[in-house]
Amino acid sequence: MLLLALSLAPGLALVIFIYLKDKYEREPLKQIGKAFLYGALSAVVLLIFWFILKNLGITTNSNPDGTLQGTLDLAFLEAAIPEETLKWAVFLLYFYKLKDFNEWFDGIVYASVISLGFATVENVLYVVQSGVTTGIIRALFAVPAHFMDGVTQGFFFSLAKFDKNKLINITLALVSAIILHGIYDFLLFAQMKIFLLLFLPYFFGMIILTKKLINKQLDKSQFKTGSVDVEKIEE
Repeated sequence: MLLLALSLAPGLALVIFIYLKDKYEREPLKQIGKAFLYGALSAVVLLIFWFILKNLGITTNSNPDGTLQGTLDLAFLEAAIPEETLKWAVFLLYFYKLKDFNEWFDGIVYASVISLGFATVENVLYVVQSGVTTGIIRALFAVPAHFMDGVTQGFFFSLAKFDKNKLINITLALVSAIILHGIYDFLLFAQMKIFLLLFLPYFFGMIILTKKLINKQLDKSQFKTGSVDVEKIEE
């Protein structure tokens, strides 16, 4: 029970954080719940996919010899690309067209909660299997990293929704999250001192970027001044 609570706590805490951060026009709890659930289901889908490959005898270990190329493949091809693509697809197929997606900050809210749903399923599997120490480490790094990937993805989805260059920004929503996620994993997977030394500066850089993106979208909120052009939002 302790391990399960430790697995669930960081993701749920960050969901509460981003929900409360949305101070001008909060999203319906029903939609927040759906975002978390759909993110979790996307993790289950990916697990089933890897399970099928394994049972077909198709190896998913891109880095058996520890080479840098193998590490890049592992970080991007087996982690960042499939995971962020699934989260991106969930947002695009359901939340992008949602009527409640009517504010600049909403993209960040929905994308980050989707990411946290995914991260929570992943976290449960790791922590229940590996114990308290893993739970603490992942609560400090892995789950927040998923959250920050989601914030970046949501930032560009909002640009696509309310600004010009829709196709470019929808593409950037995917590419930016893949790059952030892939570099994070590469620095850890490489198991080389130079890359491990770069990990903490990179992680704190992600925190700074996330804070800036959150504040920028909050400042642009259509509901900030209390006067909202409803027709413009609905378009």
